[in-house]
Amino acid sequence: MPPSIGVLRHLARSGGTVISKCIACMRGVALLSEVHPAEFMRHTRPLVQAMHWHRLVRDDDVQRWQRAGRIDLGEELATIARRARERGDTLVLRDWSHLDYVGVPYAVPRMGFALGDALAGVAAVRAFATVRHPIDQWLSLSRLPHVADRLTLSAYLRGLDAFSAWCVAHGFVRYEDFTREPGLQLDRICAGLGIAYDETWGDRWSAYDKVTGDRPGAGASGRGAASSAITPLERRAHGADLLDAFRSHDVYAPICERLGYEP
Repeated sequence: MPPSIGVLRHLARSGGTVISKCIACMRGVALLSEVHPAEFMRHTRPLVQAMHWHRLVRDDDVQRWQRAGRIDLGEELATIARRARERGDTLVLRDWSHLDYVGVPYAVPRMGFALGDALAGVAAVRAFATVRHPIDQWLSLSRLPHVADRLTLSAYLRGLDAFSAWCVAHGFVRYEDFTREPGLQLDRICAGLGIAYDETWGDRWSAYDKVTGDRPGAGASGRGAASSAITPLERRAHGADLLDAFRSHDVYAPICERLGYEP
């Protein structure tokens, strides 16, 4: 019987770090962060995270896989998921969906679900997503030094158009709703991932550090970097010119309609 794996998807600057911390600290969950099949993903190798964060991989496993050569990512994750199941936990993967739909500056986006493709046939995947208002996400994303002046609005919206269509088909919650009703929205996320909701998450999430993503002092850090409280997220101020620029793209209104935002 293939192991069950939950996959949490979101684009950059949409609350992914703080939401992942809340999920990861729940009892019965072993979360690996920013997992993706891309070859250059060395700093977030799931094998390393599984070993050092959750003790789901042993030294002899690594040595055996090294002797065998490059192991298939799907098989690697399935093995980790089986180890988690033996311990009574469910493996959850925080997908680095940015690579699939935006890419800049790391890759050319292919507008798909690369991690899901890698897991096909070796695991039973339950995937769910979180989203943020397109304009607010763009303003936050544009503050990142490695993205500013490299990502065009049309390319961003093209990726968000594809991602929002995936979200409607598989289920999502809005980051803004999470900040106002975190318990309710986390319960929905857990149901989408196929894991049990642990209401004691609030006692541990802010101190939980076994995630990748925002880091305090890293420049243009998001809320997940240092927040100790979850507070309602207000809309970002922006000028009429930016709104006009968004509305000039045909995909903007359909994106908002899918995700339940005012265009």
